[in-house]
Amino acid sequence: MRNELYNFLNDFNNVYFDGGYKSFPVDVVEVNDGYQVICEMPGVLKENISASFNDGILSIRGKYDKEVLNKNKEKKYLIHERNYQKLKRDINFGDIKVCDLAAKFENGLLTITIKTVQEESKPKMITIE
Repeated sequence: MRNELYNFLNDFNNVYFDGGYKSFPVDVVEVNDGYQVICEMPGVLKENISASFNDGILSIRGKYDKEVLNKNKEKKYLIHERNYQKLKRDINFGDIKVCDLAAKFENGLLTITIKTVQEESKPKMITIE
């Protein structure tokens, strides 16, 4: 009974309050030439992850494999705390100029490297009147 009630409340919360999406742990580290974003996404296949950068916002999406989801529905849980809903995270970097983006997924960690443009200060001539 506890399991059924927990599943109902969990599903209700996920759909109506979180929009059906779940967040995931993220570290954002400032490095010499930009930023590095490290995301924990265990159990998600690389082909089920997407990332984009638009207007200063890094958007990361992920979803669990349908086969994993179907196998979990067949089980009778005594305790069921892990969640298999869609993953979504948006990180606002503000007004930065990006020159390169790269991503690597290994052992459940997605690492996104954002290289920014370092604006050179050009000498300006001052007119003397």
